[in-house]
Amino acid sequence: MSANSPLIMTALLGSALLLSACATSDRPTSDAPPPPQLEADSGVAILRCGSLPVRTTFNADQLTLEAGSDKYLLERVRSGSGAKYEVPGDSSTSYWLKGEKGMLVIKGKSYPECEPAGALLLQAGEWVVKDINQGGVVDDSRVTLNFGNDGRVSGSASCNRYTGGYSVAGSSLTVTQLVSTRMACVPGLGEQEVKFLQTLESVSRFEVSGDGALVLKTESGDAITARLQ
Repeated sequence: MSANSPLIMTALLGSALLLSACATSDRPTSDAPPPPQLEADSGVAILRCGSLPVRTTFNADQLTLEAGSDKYLLERVRSGSGAKYEVPGDSSTSYWLKGEKGMLVIKGKSYPECEPAGALLLQAGEWVVKDINQGGVVDDSRVTLNFGNDGRVSGSASCNRYTGGYSVAGSSLTVTQLVSTRMACVPGLGEQEVKFLQTLESVSRFEVSGDGALVLKTESGDAITARLQ
């Protein structure tokens, strides 16, 4: 056995004891907040808490809350479930994230349960496509997405214009009946256009990444990534 073996064995034993303690003990071992849970990874969410539109930008430790015209910086605090954030030194303003929903309290006032306002997020402006199925986009080409409040999506597919219908339920997104103009495209743009339209019509859900990108995903794992203009 090498000279490093005692150190390796000590590390392995320490890991085993730590896992055992987590599995069998409910007692807190320190005053520090618990490790980040899946519900508090990172990202941007557009929600509606009753009639109040809310935008949250969060990670494991902090959450920026924009409610109406007000903006707050909250920090992670200990909670029995989900991920709870409070204004430092002021527990009267908090946001308790549980999955895709949350509970909002601002200056002591509790709001109805916050739910994803998917359509509002999509309708935030023109989204410019930056990647199609992890293949990027052709240099100097322009592919766009415009989600209207009339249930129609439209934009540039590369060299042709397209339009279709869409519907949103939470983070689920369905795009239907896409049609486009028939202008001839140079080979590179034509191939990109076909790939974009086929992927768009297969989209089943969407999310916003931690850096604000809109990601449209299909059941097969393909994706379109776009950013607000």
